[in-house]
Amino acid sequence: MNLTLRQLRAFAAVAETGSFTAAAQQLHLTQSALSVLVRELEREMGVQLLDRHTRRVQLSEAGREFLPSVHRLLADLAGAVAGVTDLRDKKKGLLRLAAPQLMACTLMPRVIALYREAFPDVDVRLADTLPEHLLAGVTAGDVELAVGQDVAVDGAVERRTLFRDRHWLICPPGHAFAKRRKVRWHELGPYTFIAPTRDFRQRVLPELAPAERELMLRPGTQEVSYMTTALGMVASGLGLTVCPTYSAPLVRAHGLQMVRLESPDFHREVCIYSAARRTLSPAAASFVEILERYARAQPKGG
Repeated sequence: MNLTLRQLRAFAAVAETGSFTAAAQQLHLTQSALSVLVRELEREMGVQLLDRHTRRVQLSEAGREFLPSVHRLLADLAGAVAGVTDLRDKKKGLLRLAAPQLMACTLMPRVIALYREAFPDVDVRLADTLPEHLLAGVTAGDVELAVGQDVAVDGAVERRTLFRDRHWLICPPGHAFAKRRKVRWHELGPYTFIAPTRDFRQRVLPELAPAERELMLRPGTQEVSYMTTALGMVASGLGLTVCPTYSAPLVRAHGLQMVRLESPDFHREVCIYSAARRTLSPAAASFVEILERYARAQPKGG
């Protein structure tokens, strides 16, 4: 059986108006075109749905039995179309995101606030995670987008660069480096260095000269999992650390100073991750647009 939506709408309109003429006007069809649709439907069904009389049209017994089902079907379809339209227009929806803890408490809240201002009916859920677990939610389907520093991906995950960000030296306001415009890596020798994440040393070592590399590998170097831990230790005078530009609000909240660190400059890319070969939902696509627009407007520290 091959019923069409146009046939069902034609039948429902005739049943409701009791007239082929009125139904044709309602559907913006010619009366002959409407009659063809109803006859095709009756032929497919194998029963007569309407009793035609000279001055009126009435439902047959089969038509009365069939009409409520047609109404439900058309209503369900209209609801489904409206639901998809609302998703398209971001009038409803759920967007799940993941970000490492540092980004989750600095960059992401500001972008989410902008997004909610534009699309208040979309529910945004942010999961903070360890950098090494950043992609797990994407591959498992628990989150649609992940935002974080560059990590290796396989064919299951798509990565796009959001921006490239420099790392700065972080020190207490009373430290000898606090009033300096810039500090070189080799000058960190006399101080305890606090690596802000577990993979930081592996990332920075290839960028450093042999003498500075030894600095990162010496026994006195601390290694922590969270940037907030590193900042707390620096605020207590236990050493120095580094962090990206976007973490400036958190650095200021700890009462610490950011000083340009160079020779060499150390940059890392911040990327957006999503499942490969899967179209982003309208909510996710709009979030990426706002995130990229926000990122372009922010200073990256050179």
